[in-house]
Amino acid sequence: MKLTYHTSQHSLPGYTSLALGIAYTDGLLDEEQISSAIQLACDSFQRSISSAVVSNSRQARVRQRQANQEAQERNQMDKILEQILCESTNLSTV
Repeated sequence: MKLTYHTSQHSLPGYTSLALGIAYTDGLLDEEQISSAIQLACDSFQRSISSAVVSNSRQARVRQRQANQEAQERNQMDKILEQILCESTNLSTV
């Protein structure tokens, strides 16, 4: 028996396609066995991709939350510095 397969991938920003071709000879595998193997591979691929999407989504939310927090802290510091500068200007004119 000879089992051969070929994969190819094509990627563009935001889009990736994956093709899988399977060939077998001598009639030692039937369609049900091939179908079962393909389904197992697809399920594994889908789990892996889904896990990566969830993980990346969480990381993106954490980064966004941190950026928002840092922006709020910068705004507060800017207000404090503005008050200090305004008060020091008032003191110097007295």
